[in-house]
Amino acid sequence: MPDSDEPDVNDASADERTPARTTATGYRSVSYFLPAAVHTRLKAAWWGTREMPDGAPTLSALVERIFLTHVIALELEHNAGAPFPSAPRGAQGSGRGGDGYRYVAYYLPADLHARIKGAWWALRSPATPTLSSVVEALFTAEADRLELEHNAGAAFPAAPESARGVNSAAARRQGEWMRREWETRRAAAAADDDE
Repeated sequence: MPDSDEPDVNDASADERTPARTTATGYRSVSYFLPAAVHTRLKAAWWGTREMPDGAPTLSALVERIFLTHVIALELEHNAGAPFPSAPRGAQGSGRGGDGYRYVAYYLPADLHARIKGAWWALRSPATPTLSSVVEALFTAEADRLELEHNAGAAFPAAPESARGVNSAAARRQGEWMRREWETRRAAAAADDDE
């Protein structure tokens, strides 16, 4: 229990932000409390490598790849390859950001966010007091890797502020879902007409 009047960050009722809605394709906007400089650096590395054969089409696609690689490794090493049990809904950890921190949102598979949050919760330690501390470390490591592999270890020039990228796989998923949805609606309308 906290010693001050501050809310318990692990209390689900203390989370005042409205939970994000998951889309029909299983994705949602997920926010992490990160140093703005880490987000900017990863975005620059993504922008500088997006057209390379191993580049990600969007910043969120890069984040998805980082998270999936990390959580699979943790599950294999610590849980016989199975996902960890879910973390409590309001679990956030006890760390506090300082100057230069802000919430940054990424469009990710809801189940992947739940998997990485469950892994963090099961394995949390003083080195990773919050899920955002895990995300910060992963983003820093990936920016280091991309800079080393593709830019002689130097930081990439900043990405344009509005850079989002185009994810053709996401567009296909959305299109497939829309086709199925319209087929279902047409079938229901035809059944109503037959009555």
